[in-house]
Amino acid sequence: MLAGMLLLALSGPVWAGAAETWAAQYDARLTQAAGNDPSGAIAVYETLLAQMPNTDTMRGDVLYWLGRARWSAGDSQGARQSLESALEYRASKRRARVLLGRLAVAEKAIRSVPHKSDFRINAGPWVRGWERGQETDLTVDDGLGGGVLSWKTELVNRLDDFIIMGLDTDGDKVTQLSFRVQTDTVETHLRILVEDEEGQRWTAPLQIVEVGKWSQVRLQLATVMPAEAPAAEGRSLDLSAVHRVILRDVTAYHTQDRGKNTIFIDDFEIR
Repeated sequence: MLAGMLLLALSGPVWAGAAETWAAQYDARLTQAAGNDPSGAIAVYETLLAQMPNTDTMRGDVLYWLGRARWSAGDSQGARQSLESALEYRASKRRARVLLGRLAVAEKAIRSVPHKSDFRINAGPWVRGWERGQETDLTVDDGLGGGVLSWKTELVNRLDDFIIMGLDTDGDKVTQLSFRVQTDTVETHLRILVEDEEGQRWTAPLQIVEVGKWSQVRLQLATVMPAEAPAAEGRSLDLSAVHRVILRDVTAYHTQDRGKNTIFIDDFEIR
């Protein structure tokens, strides 16, 4: 069926409209879901885009799925280009931002341990969370005696925030992490989450971060507890399967303060 839809798209000299777009896109997505070679789906999406006017409301959706297919094919640069184009369309903006964030986590993932980030040049493996804010909220700041990671966030009722990093250590055990942290405006509550290769999350005790004063955080990963009981009840984290580390700012749930805040992180090390 995919081949038939592709021939239809290729043979049509005039843009056929939404029904044909939906049918071709749906068929290509079935091919992706089945785990087949994504090249056929990519060909369909690219052909559709070549025929669709830029003002078509479905164009963002096609760009998003093209980005997914290109990533599946190992073309991260092409995936990024498609997803960045999808950001221009309201219907696909949120999904495209999520996938761009996950792509960045994969691209910047730590490949070997031990690893240390001193943030003299860039944000290292860290990626701004995609649920809120902008990518520019996570930068390197030279204002605290040298390069530090600066994470701009905002306290809003019933909303938290996060930054995330990935690991792809080929089965090497990850046993501990450490970093220094301070905040500039509001005493901050940070939750450290560790995610394994199966997507199971594990949590550490809440970290209280003081204003204008460095706090040292050290965490032995063997001590983390399941974050989602009872699904993981009785299990412990497989230290050879650590896949992601998340710093989640949950301050809004612990204080009446609201407004902008900046969290500074330095000397991050994982081993």
